[in-house]
Amino acid sequence: MIATNNGSYPLGGTERGAELEAALARFGRGEIAADDLRLLQDRATRQALDEQARAGIDLPTDGLVRRLDPVRPLATGLAGMAVGETRQGFPGSGGRYSVPLVVSEVSWSGPILVEDFLFASRGSAGTVKPVLVGPFTLAHVAEDRAYGDPLALATALASALNQELRALQGSGAAFIQIDEPALLARRDDYPIFTRVWEILGRGITATLSLHLEGAAIDGLYPGIARLKRLGCLSLDCVSGLASLDRLDAAALPDTLRVGLGVVDGRSAAVESAEAIADLVRSAPRLPPGDRILLGTASDLGGLTSTAAAAKLEALARAARLLDRD
Repeated sequence: MIATNNGSYPLGGTERGAELEAALARFGRGEIAADDLRLLQDRATRQALDEQARAGIDLPTDGLVRRLDPVRPLATGLAGMAVGETRQGFPGSGGRYSVPLVVSEVSWSGPILVEDFLFASRGSAGTVKPVLVGPFTLAHVAEDRAYGDPLALATALASALNQELRALQGSGAAFIQIDEPALLARRDDYPIFTRVWEILGRGITATLSLHLEGAAIDGLYPGIARLKRLGCLSLDCVSGLASLDRLDAAALPDTLRVGLGVVDGRSAAVESAEAIADLVRSAPRLPPGDRILLGTASDLGGLTSTAAAAKLEALARAARLLDRD
């Protein structure tokens, strides 16, 4: 069984975290150069990876320490897009995000996350998982000034992000997480989502993990488990605890992995490894352990580094307990 982090790794309360926060403020005032900021971000990324490894995480992220919010990297990296005002209420998490502005035809003009992925991968013993917001959610939160049609915008974003996935795949990414929390708020648009997902996944042989945060998968399962090129269906089993029961409606395809988000990033309270393991044992109709990923239900970014490390340690211990069953 694999233990994974499905989002950022916070450095709050650490010297490196304070150093990076101060550098970001200085960069915003024009007091330091971009290369100097990147050096500090490199150091913070390495610390985030090291701390996840010490906690026992098998499939880490790079900590997402370079990201000010979930959508800014894509909104600034894709042609035809810009960044607008900051708002509260990102789907799933309810957190702050920069509103992406669609000002002209959207296209991929070059790698966005590849350099960050390559840096994180170098010196890491195992696989590092890139994470990006998917086109359906990006279209949902965007201010569209160009297309005037939600489907046209979402498919254009899917086509552009497909190029980014190909670039990540070509750089060695074997497992890529796509966050699509807006689907849980717009279940009636599932037929649109299937079209968007099909475009996004064309030509991708890396494992694509669809991560859904914020609610249970009522009304979506079992159809969502049969999406083309879906390698892992990752669920929020805290806010969406009922998802565990929904899986009893039909067996998962034999080739599909399931991610169980059992650690709550919204609370500093540390889950017990035994309680996590008991929750998984109680769930009906789960696949064998080698097809299960135990992960975080929601982003850990609002916690201190100490609290995040303790939660990930409990997660990793639960995976080892379940391996012994």
